[in-house]
Amino acid sequence: MDTSTLTEITPLDVLFWAALIGVAAWIAYLVYRSMDHPRLVLTPTPDGPRARRRDVFLYVVTIPLLTLAWWVFFFAVLLINANEINAAQLVIFPIALVIAIRTLAFIAPHAAHELAKVIPIALVAFVILDGNIRPVDDLGEMVDSLDALHVTDGALLLLFLFDYVLTAIWYWGWIRWGQPRWQARKAARSGEHVADDNGRVAVLTDADGADRSP
Repeated sequence: MDTSTLTEITPLDVLFWAALIGVAAWIAYLVYRSMDHPRLVLTPTPDGPRARRRDVFLYVVTIPLLTLAWWVFFFAVLLINANEINAAQLVIFPIALVIAIRTLAFIAPHAAHELAKVIPIALVAFVILDGNIRPVDDLGEMVDSLDALHVTDGALLLLFLFDYVLTAIWYWGWIRWGQPRWQARKAARSGEHVADDNGRVAVLTDADGADRSP
């Protein structure tokens, strides 16, 4: 990775960095695109959006794997780069990043999209452009520090169960209960309304005044 000693740039050097940047950018893209939205798939029905049993099963099975993949990505990027992060921070920061982005995915989707996009790509870009990779001796010391670090069961449960709790609140609290009532109140304030194909409320505004009494 150290290019300071290079006296000649060959096509192989250029192709190596091009491949490295392409693969890193692709992985960062997969990470942020999988993090910036609720993972439970909803299907439109006459009663509103609903989660099918198959989709619930797929969500329950895949979310621990995705959570682990997200954490490993942030952990690996922070570990590879030669920085001043200690062992505790190396474990805490990836967990905190995953929880923060997943929380925003439910309460502020646009912010979650931007945060999930910026952080993985920025971290990868920093490692590639900085080119300062942690030496092997430092990696060994960090591994030893990680072995001596005790991660409680509560911290692990927070990482792997947090998304389940958020999804349950979002689905039952908002999709099944809150959203229909909010849309009904909005429609009642707007006047005439009908149900659209997805079971949501579609408001028909009286733009031309044809329905008004003379």
